[in-house]
Amino acid sequence: MLRNRYKITYQEKGVIKHKIVTKNELDRLKLPKNIISIKSLGFDIQLFKKIKDSKIKDKLYELTLMLSSNIKLNQAFDILIKNEKDNHFKEFLTDIKNSFINSIDIRKSMKKYSVNPLIISLFKLIQDSGNISENIKFLSELTRENQEIKGNFLKIMLYPMVLVVTFIFALIGIFEFVLPNFESLFKGTNYEMSIATKTLFLLKDISGEKIIIATISIFVLIIIFFRVYKNNNRLRVIADNLFIKDSFFVTRLNRLKILYIYFSVVHILLKNRYEFLEAINKAKVLLNNQYLFDKITQIENLLKSGKSVSFAFKSSGLFDDIVLSLIDTGELTNSLTLVVDEIKKIYKRRFENSLRLFSIMIEPIFFIIIMTLILWIIFAIFVPLWSMNDLLRF
Repeated sequence: MLRNRYKITYQEKGVIKHKIVTKNELDRLKLPKNIISIKSLGFDIQLFKKIKDSKIKDKLYELTLMLSSNIKLNQAFDILIKNEKDNHFKEFLTDIKNSFINSIDIRKSMKKYSVNPLIISLFKLIQDSGNISENIKFLSELTRENQEIKGNFLKIMLYPMVLVVTFIFALIGIFEFVLPNFESLFKGTNYEMSIATKTLFLLKDISGEKIIIATISIFVLIIIFFRVYKNNNRLRVIADNLFIKDSFFVTRLNRLKILYIYFSVVHILLKNRYEFLEAINKAKVLLNNQYLFDKITQIENLLKSGKSVSFAFKSSGLFDDIVLSLIDTGELTNSLTLVVDEIKKIYKRRFENSLRLFSIMIEPIFFIIIMTLILWIIFAIFVPLWSMNDLLRF
């Protein structure tokens, strides 16, 4: 991002001082007194600085506390901005405040920052709801839960990943320093090598430069896939369908998380007296999965054509019998807001239970895989050595 910088020369207590500011800061900050000159320094390039989800979560929590104490929204933002020491984040908070207070599209204000797209979409929904102060609390809770989900998942994956990395380094050490000595020993005798031993030596022969080439090739293929994925709607639907299937733990977790966040937003929109059709339409901007997006669009189109809510949800093939039964009940009793809240809780419980089960299963699975590889090396190297030792005795 290009920034136009200015050098301000001013006098303070008889001393000549200088201050370099950007164009945005020049327009926003209070200028020093006794300015001698303001000189343009031209443009420089600033990379997008990432705004951390955790910091946004903390500030939203502070904002919620202030709004709960009947402090006005603009005053609450002023307090946050005044107490913020990070100039970049201070500018971020100022842009959010200006967007909310002056009804500026918050997505345009966020373009110069690297922010989680989910958070930007949530900010936009809060802005469009027209009830910003009350919905800030909802946004704070949702970002907090999203951070907890990420933290729990990373915590679960940390130990298995440490095991995998350690094992990979151990394999590299075995291939580079241990196997060459055993290979010359085996090839110097007439001993018939087992399939496990031959496979191990074959892997040693393709290690080194060939593995580096293979790794680079895989990396290039991944980049090509994601480029095609972004531009090809058909491929995106197929891939996104695989990413949310119940067949695998990780994809199931992804599906449950997306649907939980989606119905959370639908619920808050219904509480703000949006019509059900409008609520599901506005909330679908949060869906970063094309398959789910298309399914929700299908439900929306059926509702527009005059079909019942229960029929539209059932036709999508996206929801199980429990959810469909709740939707049917909500439609008959005219209590869709309460039903959507219950569906949100169902998906949250399912996600938490699946995450808990995943955490229980992941470590034993990784342990079994690593033990299998260790046993393979034992059968490939040490069993033949013991057999050769027995032959030498006779």
